[in-house]
Amino acid sequence: MELNEQQKMAVEYSGDARNILVVAGAGCGKTRTIIARTLHLIKIGTSPSRVLMLTFTNRAAREMKSRMKSELGPAVAQIQAGTFHSFCLKIMGKIPKSFSISGLNIIDTDDQTALMTLIRGRHISKKEKELNKEFPKARDLLKYYSYSRNTCMDPKEYLLTRSELDEKFVYLAEQLFNEYQEAKNARGYLDYDDLLERFAQALTEKPALKESVCRLFDEVLVDEMQDTNPLQFSILKHFSDQNVRLFCVGDPAQSIYKFRGAEFRQIYDFQQTFPESEVIQLSLNYRSYQEVLDLSNWLMERSPLDYLNTLQADRKQCGYKPLVVDFDNPFEEASWIADKILDRQSNDIPFRHFMVLVRSGFDAKSIEAEFLHREIPYCFIGGISLTKSAHVRDVISLLRIARNSNDDLAWMRYLKLWPRLGEKTAERIINSFYDNSTATPMDILSAQMGSSDPGVTGYKQTLSAIGNPKNCVAEAVKALVPVLKDKYNKWNNRLKDLKLLITVAEKYNNLSEFIDAFTLEPMSSSELEKSESEDVVIMITVHSAKGTEAPICFVANAKQGTYPHLRSYGDLDSEEEERRILYVAMTRAQNELFITRSMSERSPFYSDNNPAVGEDYFLEAIPEQLIQNEIHCWKPEGLATYATLKDIY
Repeated sequence: MELNEQQKMAVEYSGDARNILVVAGAGCGKTRTIIARTLHLIKIGTSPSRVLMLTFTNRAAREMKSRMKSELGPAVAQIQAGTFHSFCLKIMGKIPKSFSISGLNIIDTDDQTALMTLIRGRHISKKEKELNKEFPKARDLLKYYSYSRNTCMDPKEYLLTRSELDEKFVYLAEQLFNEYQEAKNARGYLDYDDLLERFAQALTEKPALKESVCRLFDEVLVDEMQDTNPLQFSILKHFSDQNVRLFCVGDPAQSIYKFRGAEFRQIYDFQQTFPESEVIQLSLNYRSYQEVLDLSNWLMERSPLDYLNTLQADRKQCGYKPLVVDFDNPFEEASWIADKILDRQSNDIPFRHFMVLVRSGFDAKSIEAEFLHREIPYCFIGGISLTKSAHVRDVISLLRIARNSNDDLAWMRYLKLWPRLGEKTAERIINSFYDNSTATPMDILSAQMGSSDPGVTGYKQTLSAIGNPKNCVAEAVKALVPVLKDKYNKWNNRLKDLKLLITVAEKYNNLSEFIDAFTLEPMSSSELEKSESEDVVIMITVHSAKGTEAPICFVANAKQGTYPHLRSYGDLDSEEEERRILYVAMTRAQNELFITRSMSERSPFYSDNNPAVGEDYFLEAIPEQLIQNEIHCWKPEGLATYATLKDIY
């Protein structure tokens, strides 16, 4: 594997330091480096089974192992690779009693919301309209609780110091958190945070367990170090305590997941936290031309923080500076983006070479409308994932009750799918499972719904195929297609999703493994599959764009009040994360970068009342040598002709 001098220094490091932090800038080959380090360790004698790779997504882990297969052959299967969550799940699944758990029924965010809604309803009646309006909804309560757990803060302390809740609400929220935990324990459920928290807690409380788990490995390699939260960081400390060597790759300038509890400052504390450490920088960028990097470097240099890296382009310069384009409103902005894409496409540049980066789905609306009007093929990434789709969750509910007949949440969803079966009837059936200890759920269903009822036969057929994941999923899909077809629109697209489920299930050894993997990391939707194989423009949220790149990128809606977002104003940490979000967007561009913004909100009132959009606007006063700038003044009648004024700033 060809490496530059910086990469080679990291990959072949054999000095006295036990722990290595590689600060790898955007496009500097961090994946290549972490793969090469793994291969190097095995080459010099480390057993593949003694290597653990912790990645941000399971998909990234699969891709890394796939790239190593040509070098290692079948031995690559011995390397353990995956997310923190999947690693914890695997260890806990092998020795559940050591972690004080009786089952491994992982619930996703929608199940968590359903359970918290039930618990919240016990304390706050719908009739109490004022209280119901003021007190956080179930999803907000779960966000508070999850953030406190991932940042290792006491939930009560977190609410008192970090939230705007009244003190009386803090105590009620704490009570709900406790009841939520009790309800999960009673049903044998584990949410995402339980996997990390129980794992870390057990290793803390049981030294012998800590030693036996950590000593399974000689080397732990961590990808996307800047995205780890304090709870994940504590797990790495357990490994380090047992003299397991750490090789961590990350970039503080690309830390954009604070809302999940990620703490990028852990990179700055690496050498203090882990003794005998060495920091190595990768600054040679292979993705972009220097003009793109000059603007990106300028953005980060204006920060009060030191992001530890200044990027240099291996590709040198191309002669074209990034273009910043101003418009009167978002509709003109969208039309210009469409014009530019169609113009380039007419010169034989395929649609798949274009990427449009937006902050949210809302920001994409005007561009989507223009693309549809102009018949520009595109796919949007960053919206609803496949497992969030109702029709897929319906199928998963049937698979879950086949796996575990005590899964009340799954039973409720499954039973309510069938005609004339409402919530009260479903509750009565579920309660009867517990009232009659001698009868099986199949017996009770047959008695109350009729043995020939499609809901009963569907459950029976799915249950009969439980030994084969693919057949089991196929039976579940077969059972539910008639009822789902009548329930949902755009059926042909939904049916493709269900067929994709069947195909994916073939890769798993058992049904439980499939359900847990699917719940832990939502599968890409069929639209994402389409984007990888068809000639379409990629429209993507910045938070979904890490690890992606495209020859021509548009950073859309980069107006004042968006970078930084208004809600971040006044908080240095929040403002700096906003800076990093813009940096991630800009560094996706390989050849050309267009930054577009509409000035419709640039009124004196808007600026005077929102200091964040004045001098703190990240793209204010860009040095003229770094960019080209255009202001497009559209004619009142809205014709697609305009006058262009160049070099305004």
